[in-house]
Amino acid sequence: MGGVLTLLGAYVCARWYFYWKANYKGQLLTGGPYTWVRHPFYTGFLALALGLAVLIPLFETVTLALFSIAGILFYIQREEEFLLERYGRAYRDYVRRVPWKIIPRVY
Repeated sequence: MGGVLTLLGAYVCARWYFYWKANYKGQLLTGGPYTWVRHPFYTGFLALALGLAVLIPLFETVTLALFSIAGILFYIQREEEFLLERYGRAYRDYVRRVPWKIIPRVY
């Protein structure tokens, strides 16, 4: 299970990176991986960190996973406020279309 999560997380992070690099020009991105969740990089990174903690259950990997969860949950709130301020109605409409922050159909 840990290996699957780690590979899935790495894949999602890579897919996000190439999509973002090719498409971000200062506008709100809502296509590609952003059609599933509002923060796809965080989804991938959390899957990778949790996968490593399961695959290699050492103090370091478990600590990485715990700090990643706490940090990302804290930072998402700030990022959402920034995006709402920057993109206004477009971001509110996007939130209605894609209600999940990092886990489709869960959160």
